[in-house]
Amino acid sequence: MSTNPHADDRSHMTCTEVLERIYEYLDGELTTEVELQIRDHLAFCRKCFPHFRHEQVFLRFMERRATIAKAPPALRRRIMQMLIDEEASRPLE
Repeated sequence: MSTNPHADDRSHMTCTEVLERIYEYLDGELTTEVELQIRDHLAFCRKCFPHFRHEQVFLRFMERRATIAKAPPALRRRIMQMLIDEEASRPLE
């Protein structure tokens, strides 16, 4: 007897298919149908779930550590002025 409740389901995804799409799944970039197939697979697959969980924890860690540092206002103004000056000095075509 199989431990896979979807063994006879034609929409069943293989471990390879699931792991190839794990980042899309984690990023919420899949159709509802494919997302459900992966979720179902992860619910029973002892091989794939640890890989999924590792990637999930890693991505959350990176999201928490990633901060966008803005340049100081004076630097942003200088850069913007340089871009404007450069554009103004171009010959008209």
